[in-house]
Amino acid sequence: MMNKIMKEYSSRRLKVGSSDEAREALRGLNNEENNTGAMTCEDLPTKKSKHHAADKKKIVRRSKSYTDKDLSRYAKALRKTTTLEELNLGWNKITLLNKRFNQAISCNSTLKKIYLIGNEIGDRGIAKFADALKQNETLEVVGLSNNQISDKGVASVADALKTNRSIRKLYLSSNYIKAEGAKLLADALRVNASLQECWLNDNDISAQGAEAFADCLKVNQSLLQLHLWGNDVGDNGASFLASSLKFNRSLRMLCLSNNSIGNWGATSFSFALMVNQSIKELLLFDNEIPDEGAERLAKASVSNPSINNLDLSGNKISVDVLRVLESYDAIRV
Repeated sequence: MMNKIMKEYSSRRLKVGSSDEAREALRGLNNEENNTGAMTCEDLPTKKSKHHAADKKKIVRRSKSYTDKDLSRYAKALRKTTTLEELNLGWNKITLLNKRFNQAISCNSTLKKIYLIGNEIGDRGIAKFADALKQNETLEVVGLSNNQISDKGVASVADALKTNRSIRKLYLSSNYIKAEGAKLLADALRVNASLQECWLNDNDISAQGAEAFADCLKVNQSLLQLHLWGNDVGDNGASFLASSLKFNRSLRMLCLSNNSIGNWGATSFSFALMVNQSIKELLLFDNEIPDEGAERLAKASVSNPSINNLDLSGNKISVDVLRVLESYDAIRV
């Protein structure tokens, strides 16, 4: 199973070596018996056991069989713990409709990271969990990718982001999020000043969703990374986001790979790079950028000392132009 997922992320260019999300997706499947402080469900306190969760920092449950019924034991651990910082329940069959678990999340004051990637949460479950996020004040990383969440469910998450001030990284990749869901998230980020990374890879926000994030970036000054790989934003969406970079001074990484971006989108970013001096990584691999757009981007990168990773690999660039691009320090081809 782990090899299968590694191949999937590799094929999507979400490289395990450089992608936090890929690492986190794999984390629940890795063999971590030797990790200090890691705890599996067998270590959870039971009536006959003397083990306690209070002195553990990490719980990892590597399984495909865990359901909401099993979450009550974790709810108990979350109420008792004084040191637990990370809970990984990825790749199970959890729907997050367990009331006790959500209540425990809402009042827990030690947990910093929770990974629920690859479950069956859906819109109903995420609505319950989002209510808990409104009250939780310590969670910094929330992984909800690959959970059948649609725009209806994202509305609950967006609502929570308007009041939550602790979440720094939010993973919502590989769900069913479209333009309306993107608009709701973007509106929330107009008032949220704490989220630093938003991962929405492999959804379907289209150019309309990209436009909503572009408008948001003109006022938001806390977001550092925006990941929109595989969202069909096209040249229109790319142009909207490029224009926003002329106003934004906080974003450090923008991923728009595999988005059917061509010459117009690339040219728009070349103009933006002549103005923006804060973006460090612009990932445009696996698009449809031709020679002209690639050359414009290359020239713009020379006048922008902040850019150190402009990934143009997997585009429609001729061999001759590729040879020229290889001489640019910031460009990856």
